[in-house]
Amino acid sequence: MRRVASILSRLALAGMLVFIPPSLVLSQNRTEALREWDRLADKATEFEVSDSALLPGRLVLAAEHSSCRYKEEIDQKPVRFIKLGSRRLAVVYCWAIVGSHKVFDLSDLQDPRLVEFPFLAQPEGFGTTGSPGWITWNKEAGVFQAQTAGSDLLPTTRVRHTYRFDETLGSSPFVIVRVEVQHVPGPDEWTSIWEAKRWSFAAPPK
Repeated sequence: MRRVASILSRLALAGMLVFIPPSLVLSQNRTEALREWDRLADKATEFEVSDSALLPGRLVLAAEHSSCRYKEEIDQKPVRFIKLGSRRLAVVYCWAIVGSHKVFDLSDLQDPRLVEFPFLAQPEGFGTTGSPGWITWNKEAGVFQAQTAGSDLLPTTRVRHTYRFDETLGSSPFVIVRVEVQHVPGPDEWTSIWEAKRWSFAAPPK
């Protein structure tokens, strides 16, 4: 009889676990993600991490899902975390024959999202990419720049995109403002081939 009662109690406990409200699970996951972030950031708004074992688990999953080989050179090219307004961003270098940074939006710590950048699409127009090149953040100017490496075969052309960050734009907060090229071999200078102008809407015809 005791054995039957023990089995029934175990079944009852299993049933309780099965019927845990999804909202409770989400709340626990959110709390865990926030604690993980607080330990990592330690109240800093900009910092770097050069040990893959210290990266937030959900960021690791997002990076791996996007085929980002972040472990190869993280000790030399650390992950940079930046907080702009209400947005948390992780700038991750992904190793490849021609490597590139990728940016993940950590505004929702439970669900990091790969950010797509506007990008020059040859021979005309613009497209989007999650791998815009080597990314630098100019805090004083308030802009991000992404530079492609070009080809190992000379002559080659490097391309540099300049972006303004606008947190009001939802899932794609980077606004392209300039595209420049540099020819190698050639002068060590960049030539602008496209630049955004302030919008001016023509008045409607009378």
